[in-house]
Amino acid sequence: MRLVIGIGNTLRGDDGVGVAVAQQLAAQHLPDLRVIACHQLTPELTALISQAEQVIFVDASTNLSAGDVKVIPLDLENARALATHHWAPTALLMAAKVLYSAQPRSALVAIGAQHFGYCEQLSESVARALPRATQLILSLLRGEVH
Repeated sequence: MRLVIGIGNTLRGDDGVGVAVAQQLAAQHLPDLRVIACHQLTPELTALISQAEQVIFVDASTNLSAGDVKVIPLDLENARALATHHWAPTALLMAAKVLYSAQPRSALVAIGAQHFGYCEQLSESVARALPRATQLILSLLRGEVH
């Protein structure tokens, strides 16, 4: 199984871009692909991550220009310490390794975002990035991009 986890708050503008990408991927009904949209990462996702051969996290980023899309390989060597309120993707991957001896291939697809106010729409530049992010994830799942 391959797994895509879209993260974000759809009531906070561009923060919902991870969820929007997850919804686009889920609508394609691809075999052997499980897609989850969530408000934030929680430890309960660890068991599911441990069953995946590949996991791709999708989230908004304030470190990129609005609408930019970047693949960030996730490195367990530099994983942040486990936290209880907000779990980073690397913390979940580390938990899957420790608890289940699982190490799926993994990456974060970050999408540059700019508007995080109370609204349910993505900004124009982030909305334009949706097809590009979706295609990039499909390429990652096919092994065409590393």
